[in-house]
Amino acid sequence: MPYTPDQIEQIEEMLEEWRAREAALSRSLFAYPFRAPRAREMMQHGLSRRLADLKHGLERVFEILPPESRSPTQRELRDATAFLQAFVINTFGAIDNLAWVWTCEADIRDNRGRQPKPGRIGFTPDHDLLRQSVSQRTRDHLQGTDDWFGYLEGYRHALAHRIPLYIPPKIVDEAEAAEFHRLEGQVGAEGWEWNRWGEVLAAQRQLGHFEPMMMHSFGEGARPVRFHIQIVCDFATVVEIAEHVVHDLQLLRAE
Repeated sequence: MPYTPDQIEQIEEMLEEWRAREAALSRSLFAYPFRAPRAREMMQHGLSRRLADLKHGLERVFEILPPESRSPTQRELRDATAFLQAFVINTFGAIDNLAWVWTCEADIRDNRGRQPKPGRIGFTPDHDLLRQSVSQRTRDHLQGTDDWFGYLEGYRHALAHRIPLYIPPKIVDEAEAAEFHRLEGQVGAEGWEWNRWGEVLAAQRQLGHFEPMMMHSFGEGARPVRFHIQIVCDFATVVEIAEHVVHDLQLLRAE
């Protein structure tokens, strides 16, 4: 069902709050006196660029398809889809950039004193080395995001390797689906008049309604998600994880 006015107001308030927190985060990152050149590069040319792209993507999705949209055009759907796809990739990339910042600045080593290989640098649940290297406060926070990482990895891997995410133009209920197939069954039946083809197509197009959902593969058991609230939550999650890592960097500097 469409968003209620109260839900739209809450989403917009959340967006403004997390924009402000991202601005404060970016200021603290640029002000931090990095000792490792690679850490500063990952922050300045990796994380900060991705944060800017995430913010821009958020704004463009909300401009192209506002939460109150009811009948978006095909062009609007494709434009919003392109920004959503970039948003998912940059969300995943921002977390990886953050992990690289921490790895380089804290000089993380494994139990044999070796620098971790690129595949071991990350903050997802299977990156034990890095999760164990941060403060208990940050470790607890990361553990609380395990389900979110599961959703993110599912969408990112599908987008990069299998089925790209998309916005369904219409959602139909059981009765509407049955009517769609009834109309389709008329085509080519005995006594069918081909000049009625346009009439049938027009009737089919009237069925269903638009919902602001994004999806990748039904065959993989993925669940559709409401993209306005989801991308605000994704943006907030990236910012909040980064705030925890900045806190740990400050502790590191104080040692």
